[in-house]
Amino acid sequence: MIGVDIGGTNLLIGKIIDGKVVERVHQPIQARGDFNLVATQTCKAIKDFGCNDISSIGISVAGSVNVDKGIVLRAENLDWDDAPLAQFVSDELQCKVVIENDVTAAAWGEFSYGAGISSDSLFAVWIGTGIGGGLILNKTIWRGPLGTGGEFGMGISEYSPSEDTRVLEGFSSRSGLQRLLQMPDLDTTTIANGYGNSKQITQAVNTGAFRIGSSIANVITLLSLDTVVLGGGLVEALGEPYVEKIRQQFLDDVFPEHCKQCKFYITTLGPDAGLLGAASLANLAQSHPVL
Repeated sequence: MIGVDIGGTNLLIGKIIDGKVVERVHQPIQARGDFNLVATQTCKAIKDFGCNDISSIGISVAGSVNVDKGIVLRAENLDWDDAPLAQFVSDELQCKVVIENDVTAAAWGEFSYGAGISSDSLFAVWIGTGIGGGLILNKTIWRGPLGTGGEFGMGISEYSPSEDTRVLEGFSSRSGLQRLLQMPDLDTTTIANGYGNSKQITQAVNTGAFRIGSSIANVITLLSLDTVVLGGGLVEALGEPYVEKIRQQFLDDVFPEHCKQCKFYITTLGPDAGLLGAASLANLAQSHPVL
């Protein structure tokens, strides 16, 4: 199986055998905002990867997607709107192509191979440059009737309508921390080094974690799920102390009391979760077109 992850700055391709990424290639994205160039780069990279007789490819994208039509509705970091990604790659490589939101793909990867393998349902939250979510309900991806379920980071976290920034990722993601701290070059390494050492960074990260915890509590209160999987650059860099801040606020806010038994897990697949999930979905689509 072949899995592809198209991010705002990087392209990652993996060859998957028996549920493991056995070979991968990594390239910087050539031209943000130029769909044709990035799609062509993706096709060339897959060809150069040396994969012959490809029957299906799964592609995860950081953005809202229409899975049925194979269209990227909006990818903020790539500056794409209504991009026909699946058709472009399918025409070029002559194979079945399935596209999926990156965190939904990661959720499916964790459900199939990772931290959520023993669960029938889970909520995945990936915290990095932005914040995304993915839902697995009763062993099936939940996208909702309108097809874009899981847009967790774009939920409202600031009640005041007079504020310019109100969504969760505007406060709790790396880009949100850059804004709040007025440090446009703040990277994950600097955040990790400053966490627990810099009062300014530690306070901003913890406040963001509390917001995430409250937002997850809203989801679990609504859906009564028993499993949350956390991943993304900030989670992997900051680890258990950061996750514990999120969980503490969750415990304060979730309702009813018995929902406090919901378990929090850190990704076991890391950056491979999206590759594995996307490839698995493409493989399943050959025989099970509705997931």
